[in-house]
This record gives sequence, C-alpha cells and structure tokens, in this order.
Amino acid sequence: MAKARLLVELDVKPEEADAFTEMFKAEFISRSRKEQGCEQYELWRDTDNPSKMTIVEVWSSAEDLDVHLAQDWFGFWAPKMEAAQATPLVVRRLVSSEE
Repeated sequence: MAKARLLVELDVKPEEADAFTEMFKAEFISRSRKEQGCEQYELWRDTDNPSKMTIVEVWSSAEDLDVHLAQDWFGFWAPKMEAAQATPLVVRRLVSSEE
C-alpha cells in the first residue's frame, strides 16, 4: 500500500506568525501525531520569511490521510487557521513516483 503525503503551504499574516505556530503545535501537531497511520506531521518555517510556512505530512496510506482530514476537530480549528492566513492555502496531495 502506498504512503500518502500532504504538503500545505501557508502564508500567515506576519503579526500572527508566532501565535499561529504555537496554536498549530498545540492543536494540530499534538492531535495528528496520535492518529493511526501518522508517520510524520511537522510545521516548517521559511528561514528568510518566518510567516511563510509548510506543513509536511506522511501517512501510511491514503485511507489514513482521509480519516485524518475528516476529523471533527478540524471544524473548530480550521476557521482559526484561516483567520491567520494572508493568502489561501496551497495543498498538494502527493504519492511517490517510486512506490
């Protein structure tokens, strides 16, 4: 079964970047890493512009990723995430060309 990967690019309002990072670690990372099939779930910040961020996710299967994306808690936290963004998310769902 092929792993599923998700890359999410965020452009957070500069004045919200630090608070967003703390909220994301506390709410998204802490929950997601406990889910079945989560192999990697990280938030990366650009070294030249820390308000530009990338979420890197690796899941054991597409099914595990689908279950993750359907979690009820997203309904509460997604609007908070959106409010901190300067531009819309760029989401890339990936599968390895080697699998």
